[in-house]
Amino acid sequence: MADIKPFKINVSDELLEDLKKRLELTRYPHELDLPKGEEWSYGTPRNTVQELVEYWKSGYDWRKAETELNTKLPQFTTDIVTEEHGTLTVHFAHVRSSRPSAIPLLVIHGWPGNFAEVLKIVDELTEPADPKHPAFHIISPSIPGFGFSQPSSKPGFGIKATAEVFHKLMHRLGYKHYMAQGGDFGGMIVRALAIGYPESCRGIHTTFLVMHPVLLLKHPIMLGKLLLGFIGAPGGYTPSEMEGVKPTINFFIKEEGVAYSIIQRQAPQTLGFGMTDSPAGLLAWIREKYEAWPDRYNWSKDEILMWTMLYWIPGPAPSFRLVGFLEAVADVENELKVQHLFRYYKENFNSKEGLADLLKTIKTWSNVPLGVSTFKKESIQWPDEMGGMVQPLKFTRRHESGGHFAAWEKYVSDHSLNEER
Repeated sequence: MADIKPFKINVSDELLEDLKKRLELTRYPHELDLPKGEEWSYGTPRNTVQELVEYWKSGYDWRKAETELNTKLPQFTTDIVTEEHGTLTVHFAHVRSSRPSAIPLLVIHGWPGNFAEVLKIVDELTEPADPKHPAFHIISPSIPGFGFSQPSSKPGFGIKATAEVFHKLMHRLGYKHYMAQGGDFGGMIVRALAIGYPESCRGIHTTFLVMHPVLLLKHPIMLGKLLLGFIGAPGGYTPSEMEGVKPTINFFIKEEGVAYSIIQRQAPQTLGFGMTDSPAGLLAWIREKYEAWPDRYNWSKDEILMWTMLYWIPGPAPSFRLVGFLEAVADVENELKVQHLFRYYKENFNSKEGLADLLKTIKTWSNVPLGVSTFKKESIQWPDEMGGMVQPLKFTRRHESGGHFAAWEKYVSDHSLNEER
């Protein structure tokens, strides 16, 4: 298609040299003498960041990661005209199956994830080893303002606008009907697709179901089972389901572990200065979530730094159109970019329009079929049947392990991918 351009990540030597100089100038904060087992209680430990920075400077091979991403995930860009935010250049990976019956599957990341979260599962999804398993065409875009997708220059770009962009992307690719999967922000975006475009979005699956509270007048039986479950009485939800409710309450009501979200949604521009200027600062900020949110996943240094690089490397700025691939990037373009990924929180949670769209997304009924997978360490978990309050619930499964980055953590273990089909 003439309006879809091939894209290869090809970071300039100048940017990599600039990165190395910044890492060499890193200043580290004083480290507290904390008891064993509480090393992360004040945030990312100094020795964790220091060890990664040293490896980043002298041992990490970005070119190897770059080659792997370009080889395993064919990437493209295209310009999408939006209703309120002008024309945005959208970056996406697109891996087609050889099967004629393959189903188009839009896979949407969140924060601090990226389009490459499908890297470990894309082969099995597109070309499953068992011929009885369905195959998929995988489309994994970068949310505008993340990675290599252009941010909007206007305020108010939130979940609804993102759904519009991705719906139009699927039509641009020739997929008039498709399914969608999302976690974190992606879980909210797929809900917005189900609400706004039910004629095209034929089914969604999420690992992060955000929805309105159980109400007495609308859901008296569910509310009763929830209350009985809290006290362990007969007739309530199972202990396994109630165990999952605890992190949800801690996250939403007690606001445990959400300091990052508060500053990202209230003062993203302020945070952007530090994250844009200091790669060590950016690493420390997101490394904390790579520790807190997975389920005991043993990240390699290369994995952590590849994911961090996808936040450090600037994508296309409003004045920088990508024709074939990223050749060279100046500091000014970096300054234009990093704060947009934090701004996404403000646009959805702290702006009038964004909050209205968010409330609509968590409350509105859609007839599009829904599947929900619940992972043990995820911060939002509901009793299995509650997904049926917002959509026809066709599939639900509760996993005994796994966390926020399920596709990366659980791609082989306990055959969870095949069971999720």
